Amino acid sequence: MKKILLTQEIHPLGRKLLQENFEVIASPDPSHETVLGLCDDVDAIIVRTTTTITEEIIKRAQKLKIIARTGAGVDNIDVNAATRAGILVCNLVGVNSLSVCEHAISMMMTIAKQLPLMDISVREGNWKMRNVNTMVELKDKTLGIIGMGNIGAEVARKCHLAFDMKIMAYDPYAKEKFMDFDYEFLDSLEELFESSDFISIHCPNLPSTTGMVTSNLLNLMKSDAYLINTARGAVIDEEALVELLRNKKIAGAALDVFYEEPLPIDHPFIHLDNVILSPHSAALTKEARIRMSTDAAQAVVDYFDGKNPKNIYNAKELGLK
Repeated sequence: MKKILLTQEIHPLGRKLLQENFEVIASPDPSHETVLGLCDDVDAIIVRTTTTITEEIIKRAQKLKIIARTGAGVDNIDVNAATRAGILVCNLVGVNSLSVCEHAISMMMTIAKQLPLMDISVREGNWKMRNVNTMVELKDKTLGIIGMGNIGAEVARKCHLAFDMKIMAYDPYAKEKFMDFDYEFLDSLEELFESSDFISIHCPNLPSTTGMVTSNLLNLMKSDAYLINTARGAVIDEEALVELLRNKKIAGAALDVFYEEPLPIDHPFIHLDNVILSPHSAALTKEARIRMSTDAAQAVVDYFDGKNPKNIYNAKELGLK
């Protein structure tokens, strides 16, 4: 019987798909050391965000044929090492787009209306907080979007239609797709950071995007602007962002992702009152959890049934159609 390793437990419906035909083991924790110790005789690995599938794991897992991600990003998989070993890397394009989109917009609305501050004020009996005039409307504000893939495009569409926000976008690879939309595509990130009231990041963590949001860019932001990141923490210069927030150089930020995860309890973000934090949970709605688990499991089932899974990230490199 083929053996499937889960780097973390998945939704029961996904597990059920696997248990009908495979031996399924779940790592007791997602650390590299623990997963490495369990991968010797596994035929497939289903990996969530927290674990990195390194070349060391791939070389150790001599029977490994397929790695299935429970999301779209594959930055926690050494795809080149997998490809050299003839291993399929499957991801789930768009499976959590709606969840992340809604999370980004929720964060935008939360910081615009200062809901955490208002909630604390009521609980502390500070009714006068209603008169501080820190809340803003979204209507007619400029939303700058970095990355117009499935998630960024949906954030743009919803904010433009629902709130009459002006959309500015930066994505050199997607511009042609939106020629008929009432969006303004910019040729430089500098212009986007200078002009936006809200900036929402939706690009993957690649060598070309790591550290892309530099200190220089952050310092171009307007003093009343907000930054939202539901993409990857490594895209932003965190130290520079901390300094801007600490010195009130921008109005605030809302962050779901961080350079180091879990976020250390002594991280400066924890002690700032102008930043909203969530634990890399934008994609983890009840509905998305089911889709991610069942679709990743289905990729494994399809492969061992002799079918090509729907989304093979390294198909071209492996010579697959």
